Amino acid sequence: MMKWILAISILAVYANTILFIVSWGLKWSVLFVNWRKSRLQATTPVDKLVATRADYPGVSAGRGAAYFSVHLPTHNEPPDIVIKTIDSILASNYDDFELLVIDNNTNDPDLWMPVSDHCMEKGARLRFYHRINVANAKAGALDIALELRNRRATHVVIVDADYTVDRDFLTRASNLLAQNEYDYLQFPQSYRGQGAAGLKYELGLYFATVTRAADAANTMLLTGTLSVIAVKALRTLGGWKTSTLTEDAEIGLQLHMRGFRGRYIAQSAGAGLLPFTFFDLEKQRERWIHGNFQVLTRYFTRIMTVKKNYLLPILSQLSAWFAFLLIPMVFMLLIPLFAGYGPLSNPAAVALAIAATTIILDFVSRFVFIRLSGVGTKLTEVLDTFVVSWALAGRSSLATFTGNLPAARIFHRTNKSICDESAEVRSTTTTVVAILGAMAILQGLLMAQPTVVVAGMLSVLMLPFQWLASRRLLRYRNHFRVR
Repeated sequence: MMKWILAISILAVYANTILFIVSWGLKWSVLFVNWRKSRLQATTPVDKLVATRADYPGVSAGRGAAYFSVHLPTHNEPPDIVIKTIDSILASNYDDFELLVIDNNTNDPDLWMPVSDHCMEKGARLRFYHRINVANAKAGALDIALELRNRRATHVVIVDADYTVDRDFLTRASNLLAQNEYDYLQFPQSYRGQGAAGLKYELGLYFATVTRAADAANTMLLTGTLSVIAVKALRTLGGWKTSTLTEDAEIGLQLHMRGFRGRYIAQSAGAGLLPFTFFDLEKQRERWIHGNFQVLTRYFTRIMTVKKNYLLPILSQLSAWFAFLLIPMVFMLLIPLFAGYGPLSNPAAVALAIAATTIILDFVSRFVFIRLSGVGTKLTEVLDTFVVSWALAGRSSLATFTGNLPAARIFHRTNKSICDESAEVRSTTTTVVAILGAMAILQGLLMAQPTVVVAGMLSVLMLPFQWLASRRLLRYRNHFRVR
């Protein structure tokens, strides 16, 4: 029996290694595409490049060809944050838009009533709706908003509850739509507030690398906020009929497969809030991984039949947050159960070396990838970004292999309430990984396996990295507490 378990475990290590190589191959291909894109831009006359923010021909501030229905879905959000978002949208220098605030499944009137009262004071342009028993979380709320929109609306704009938008956001979107026949636009996510630069860079890494490369191949998927989508395109899809946790990526993939054209606009148009605790950061990352994994598995056959130049960018976007460290960590701990601490059979020894090397390579590759991505101009900024990335590696690895479990289909919103440090929920995943790493160090020493020792040490390192990231987030939320 133990021989069969060992054989299956060895095969799992080999299969995981293939996935690991493919995953990092996709990431390196992203950097290569961006490098080629930069080289091309460096040799292209300035007047042939995409217009800058200050140089949009066509529609000026005021009235334009597009009529925007801005949709702001909320659920259990602090009212002061939602009100700030509402006011930033209403301050737009563009005239032709409406704002629909859809509060879904918030039972506490102290959360939704202040928002409702505020909306009543702002005129007919703004409408507030409170709905209970809404299915499909955010996607369900967006479907309601789509049906309630003004029939003049040509485009839907999605803004998350914590995002304050730039005054010229809608004007810029209208200008871009007037210049080109785009069916959807995606602006990058960015974050306001002082401190936590490493976390901002780590979250922005996706846009600086993966989305940029996907845009070059015309395969950009949506990312959930600051998205502009043609109503006709959404209606063609039947609305927000999604079955995954990342409705944005699923809708983006459906739009691409239906032949609609989109564009990533690499200019900030608004800023949101970071998760206030490391636990919330982990839950957010877990939701993204679970959702994208669900999209990938549901549409895998169709994805694999797209044109070759579309395939890699789509896979890169859907697998951007995946990590493949869980199986190597477990295998390093199971080896003594199969062979004690004596000599290993050749297949087991090779698998053990591969498992340990996978962890070491992932650690090194993350740092090199961040360094080459151009995120952060200083080495300290690169290191801060890397600290956050490695601190999240344990939870990301677990989420990668649990994406199709029933529990992975529950939508967990990112908490935006500012809590005291004593009320902060502690993350246990990284602690468990660190304990497993310490056990791997001991086993590596007993078995005279230096690569296992190094891999164990790197696993343990996730715990102090998590502590550093938590300290950064504490200072970040204190910035909002004292205001």
